[in-house]
Amino acid sequence: MININNINKQYQEKQVLSGVSIQLKSHEICALLGPNGAGKSTLIKILAGLVKQDSGEIYINGEKKISNKDIGFMIESPAFYDNLSVVNNLKALSVFYDGVGMKEIDNLLKIVGLVSHKYVEYKRLSMGMKQRLYFAYALMGNPKVLVLDEPFNSLDPISIRLFEDIIKEYAKAGNTVLISGHDIRELEHVCNSTYIINHGEIVYSCDDISKIILSEEFFRVVSTSGEAQ
Repeated sequence: MININNINKQYQEKQVLSGVSIQLKSHEICALLGPNGAGKSTLIKILAGLVKQDSGEIYINGEKKISNKDIGFMIESPAFYDNLSVVNNLKALSVFYDGVGMKEIDNLLKIVGLVSHKYVEYKRLSMGMKQRLYFAYALMGNPKVLVLDEPFNSLDPISIRLFEDIIKEYAKAGNTVLISGHDIRELEHVCNSTYIINHGEIVYSCDDISKIILSEEFFRVVSTSGEAQ
């Protein structure tokens, strides 16, 4: 379970997040929706430990978040070593995690379907293969929470189905997933709950999106003027 309590963030004169609170249970796959500039990326980066909030706290299973190892993430473009192979990139990153050896790395490659690309240099991978490697890294160390920002970008339908299956199995094991994206129909397919953010505030939530038409609720609660936030 993850509790995000009253998160605030300001950049210069602009208040980006205002009292954002989100509660997610184990087994939950939640869609974080909002127009461009609404605050989604800032919140995601705060969760991943890449940006520091001005105020507010994050708790995981009742304990204050003190380590980024509790949260696996895919955010923006992955940054790996171009001249290292797939497996050597993961080996290099495994030093930040206790007890992660070749057995777990091989298992991660199997999960994301990269066994046959194990010794391919990162720079020679397609965008879709790079996303698969990033997903393997997000899963490293078996984090309690996965935070995924546009995880289906650059993926073909087969890879999208693979990612969906991995996400569902991960949540089924008792973990929590938060997915930010713009493709509402895609997120409806894999998520079971949602929070919608607009102008830095949570304006809508639903813990069972099977009971609603998500696209209709989205356009009902966000601005449709076309003006950038």
